[in-house]
Amino acid sequence: MRSNMATMAIATHEKDENRRSVSARLTDFSLERPKVVLWGTLLLVLIASIGFIRVEVDTDPENMLPTDDPVRVRNALMAEEFGSTPLVVVGLLGDVANPQAFAAIQRVDAGLAARPDVIAESSMSVATVMGDGPVDEAAVGLAIEQVASSSMLADNVLFEDPPGAAMFIALKSKNAATDVADAARALITQEPALSDVTLAIAGQPLAEDAFGQEMFINMAIFAPLAGLLVFLILLAFFRRMQLVVPAMLLALATVIITMGALVGSGNTLHIMTSMIAIFLMPIAILDSVHVLSEFFDRDDGNDRVVTIESVLGELYRPVGFTSLTTAVGFGSLLLVPIPPVRIFGLFVALGVGLAWLFTVTLLPAYLMTFQGGAVVPASSNEKSGPARLERLGAFVVKRRRAVLVGTLLLALVAIPGLMSITVNDNPVRWFRGDHEVRVAAAQLTEALPGTYTASLLGSVDDPTVYDAPETRQAIEDLAEHLRSHPEVGGVLSYVDSESTMFRSGELTNVRMQLRTGDNVSMQAVIDHVEEYMQVNPVADVDFEWAGEAYLNLTWQDKMVNGMLVGFGTTLITIFVLLVALFRSLRWAALAMIPVVWTVMIVYGALSLMGRDFDMPVAVLSTMVLGIGVDFAIHFVVRYRHLLHEQGSSERALQEFSKEPARALTRNAMVIAIGFSPLLFSALVPYMVVGALLASIVGLSWLATIVVLPPMVRSLESRLGS
Repeated sequence: MRSNMATMAIATHEKDENRRSVSARLTDFSLERPKVVLWGTLLLVLIASIGFIRVEVDTDPENMLPTDDPVRVRNALMAEEFGSTPLVVVGLLGDVANPQAFAAIQRVDAGLAARPDVIAESSMSVATVMGDGPVDEAAVGLAIEQVASSSMLADNVLFEDPPGAAMFIALKSKNAATDVADAARALITQEPALSDVTLAIAGQPLAEDAFGQEMFINMAIFAPLAGLLVFLILLAFFRRMQLVVPAMLLALATVIITMGALVGSGNTLHIMTSMIAIFLMPIAILDSVHVLSEFFDRDDGNDRVVTIESVLGELYRPVGFTSLTTAVGFGSLLLVPIPPVRIFGLFVALGVGLAWLFTVTLLPAYLMTFQGGAVVPASSNEKSGPARLERLGAFVVKRRRAVLVGTLLLALVAIPGLMSITVNDNPVRWFRGDHEVRVAAAQLTEALPGTYTASLLGSVDDPTVYDAPETRQAIEDLAEHLRSHPEVGGVLSYVDSESTMFRSGELTNVRMQLRTGDNVSMQAVIDHVEEYMQVNPVADVDFEWAGEAYLNLTWQDKMVNGMLVGFGTTLITIFVLLVALFRSLRWAALAMIPVVWTVMIVYGALSLMGRDFDMPVAVLSTMVLGIGVDFAIHFVVRYRHLLHEQGSSERALQEFSKEPARALTRNAMVIAIGFSPLLFSALVPYMVVGALLASIVGLSWLATIVVLPPMVRSLESRLGS
């Protein structure tokens, strides 16, 4: 009889072991072999660090699209057929219409032309029309006349309102932009005749170089600063280094391994991927904050293994599902047809998964390295911290009708903003308003017909079509129609110049100078042309759009459309995951309310304030779903658990407003403070990401703490347990 009972006990134990989750088994291993886990993590970090040797930076907007994208193919064709080269524009704003200034410009032009990274024959300045003779008043007058009579040079190399001159320096490679700009600046500084002019140097290659430099600054300064701030706030929460160190080590290991895998696998650092470290630092800590908060309150030094198992036993499901929903939010970026955005989403999702793995392995392994007494004294002042949250919880439940009506009214106010969102972007505005790149671009835009370019690329079966008088007239009429648009500063075609820059074999290039690089401006010009071409087609010539401004419009449109698909897909996927977690459609719908309400409020407010729906705003719209729903998941899981324990909704909510609410508050503060350094970046996308994420997380936390308890009390009879 005893033998049978023993056999049954062993079988029951084995059955229970088989039912244990993967998380629990990983934790068991970590508790039994903590040194193996710690040394294994260190080895992974060291291996991943080797990948940083291969780091490369990519700031070229063309790489926002696949290499076989039609726009990239057409732009490459233009470069090959028409000799289109990257340019640096050197603006000299001031009175230069005198022999001394013209002679100085001639010397600067000669100095730049002698450089091996400059294509002298493709560069343009007033020196282009000047001979080798002495520069006197007669020579200046003749040069001004020749410039005015040239369709390519007029209003470009010399201009009157405001007065000044510009030098268009053609580069052999985009990578030479900064060196050439520095050389131009040095040469101009040596010319006394140019000492009174305002120097403005711009151009997309230069902006790309500047962006790359700022990216490195952001990575080198803001990622460590975010880590430092998170460290300080955790130290303020727990007041013992033993609890702060494991969370920071977990985050650092996650960031180093993820970034090492990114660059080690041959991926470049783009504007999106450069933000991975800053994203992962606070996100990786979130789950550990929940674990450490519980451990902080329960550890009495008697049996640490039992305490860790007890804490994690209650948190496996919420921690696992919050990590999963966050990973889904970032992973949905794989649906966006923009390669750098896909890589960003993939590696952040992998980093989130790695952070979860470390939460159930590295964290308990580290806590086990401390032997003896309690990690935190039971008399810690932190034990008395929840009073305010308890009072807030009691207040919102008591005034639940007013709270719910106010929540609904705010959502209704946001709807007009959501309906009037404007999709627009301009890469130059990615710099702060006082950045030298943006200042120079604004100055040159005011002086020149335009510093942004777009092209209508025409093709024919028979090149002789271009020589037909009716075709030449049709092209000229099209150019005149383009010039009538307020966003178009200048138009050139083979009708104006027989240069190979505008006609080559079966192809022709109608090139436009645009006054702004805004997407809405490019789209307005496209609409302007399409309306005209429906009535006045150019016979036997097929036109397609190309050029820098059109490329930016294309990739940003694709990104926004991809984000809309990703947003819907992520919303549905997260809802399905919540149904699987809670095994209830009603509880899943309830858990979605805070993040959906938050997105409505934030994006509605942005639109009402006149903020465009640009690249960083679009990217965040999808991935915040995964982050923002985390608070609601913890609320529902903990509330239902407490409801079974306490037997009533009122007592369950009272208990939730203590430690669980405190853990959620700590998490919200970690994210908000962790992203705050981005507000001081010189790059606007970083600033927007920092501000929006802090706002979205803060409002999601607020909605979870303030809105869900009243809803639960109001719907408790319908929700069930």
